Amino acid sequence: MVYNLMTCGGFLNQGFLGDCSISWLCLAIIVFLVLIVRRQCDDGILSGINFNFIGACALGLGGCILVITLFGSPRWAILAGLAGVGIGGYVGGLILGGDNE
Repeated sequence: MVYNLMTCGGFLNQGFLGDCSISWLCLAIIVFLVLIVRRQCDDGILSGINFNFIGACALGLGGCILVITLFGSPRWAILAGLAGVGIGGYVGGLILGGDNE
């Protein structure tokens, strides 16, 4: 079964804090996390570490959306999104270079 975020099709619990709305919240959390980590890599506690913003957004949101679409589970989607932010941001920063270069 394929789950649709736009129409909430396929989700069993479609209430106020159901799986569909929590999936949208998961996407918002990933976006804010990418913005916070990028700021910290520029002049915060992680200063000097290369961080690729585009790679973090692409892999973080892509992994989150992929897991939600295939499995319909926001719990596993947030984990996939966090892994995508780490891989896309830090590993992508090592390979492609960071935003501050």
